[in-house]
Amino acid sequence: MENSEIDFSQQDPKALLNLVLTQLERGDFQQRWEISKILPDLGTIALEPLLNILQDETADVEMRWFVARILGNFKSELIIEPLINLLKNAKIEATEAEISLHEITTVTLAGFGISAIAPLTQLLEKPDSKLLATQTLAQIRHSETIPPLLTVVDDPNSQIRAMAIEALGSFRDPRVIPILLAALNDPVADVRKQAVIGLGVRLDLLENINLVEKLKPLLWDIRPEVCQQTQLALARLKTDEAATAIFEQVQSQSVPLALKIDGVRSLGWIETAKSLDYLQEIFLTFDPQFNLNLNPITIEEITLIQETVQCIGRIETRELQEQATQILINLINSNHPAVSDPKIKQLIALGLGKLGLIEAINPLINLLVDPNPSVRFHCISALKQIEPEQTYQHLQNLSQQENISSDIKQAVLMALSEICRGGFIEI
Repeated sequence: MENSEIDFSQQDPKALLNLVLTQLERGDFQQRWEISKILPDLGTIALEPLLNILQDETADVEMRWFVARILGNFKSELIIEPLINLLKNAKIEATEAEISLHEITTVTLAGFGISAIAPLTQLLEKPDSKLLATQTLAQIRHSETIPPLLTVVDDPNSQIRAMAIEALGSFRDPRVIPILLAALNDPVADVRKQAVIGLGVRLDLLENINLVEKLKPLLWDIRPEVCQQTQLALARLKTDEAATAIFEQVQSQSVPLALKIDGVRSLGWIETAKSLDYLQEIFLTFDPQFNLNLNPITIEEITLIQETVQCIGRIETRELQEQATQILINLINSNHPAVSDPKIKQLIALGLGKLGLIEAINPLINLLVDPNPSVRFHCISALKQIEPEQTYQHLQNLSQQENISSDIKQAVLMALSEICRGGFIEI
């Protein structure tokens, strides 16, 4: 049934309500979905029969799900008590459909905001309804939920603890800080992760609490999802101490590749001179000139270096772009074994183009003679992004020199042709 099929002005409201409720009872999922769009337009006349359906435990669970969802459109506090009762009477061994009904009920209740906090707080006292009450309170996101949520942060049920910590982490309230710090040592990974997330956005705590020192042990958590969130949290703090902690993790032989890659990305997001130094040092770790005991470079190490190059090429802080450019240029000019990988040369060219400094022109020109056509394409693409007028003039002057090799000259002419064809320069 489409909304357009019903003319509200031409029908008796009660007759129309009965028609719509019949469709709700007999219809399939799609028909019920369409009905759910219509019922709120009937106004408060629909409230009583909808509440009767909601509270009827013999009624079809899917229909009750739709009713719980529909009731969210009625901002009447009369709805709160029946919704609370539904959660209060929820079965511990619920079916999948009943669990879905409970979840939509929590969403509808949360929509009532402050009005729902007091009855939900009472539900916390009942073991059977505590989980659903916590789930609902966690969605309200109002400071008045802090006191009831604080009462469940040590609950034996780890789901309840995790929900409470996640919600409390969104408030800048002094009562929350010791709770989040304590939750870093929770025996359950999801609780620790939520505590890390909550603390990771609190840059205001850096002056009063050594937040890096508190978070750093979680980089070595037994669960990778906790380690990953800790990397992100430290990256948001953007301090040299945070960069050092992440770098030490990346350099560890016991850390899996996926976490190392996430660590490299976090170093890139920190964007300080120190974090850039650490990214460069990752290159040196795999350079035989600096590591005499180095084994032949592996595919995993190549992958890590590729990610490192990309992070350096994405630096947006103007004051650091010169340092980033020089690191990539030094890598091109080195005998680093990774530079023989075409993908890495492509990424270096791409990074130099994004950084956009004229110091990159000559190194990119030297890469134009690379035997790999994709590397040459990336070099030309990068040259187009670097001060088009200066780049064009530099290439033009170079093409007219007689003391350059034929390979370089041919590559320069090809780059000039591409730059002109791309419309970057008016000739």
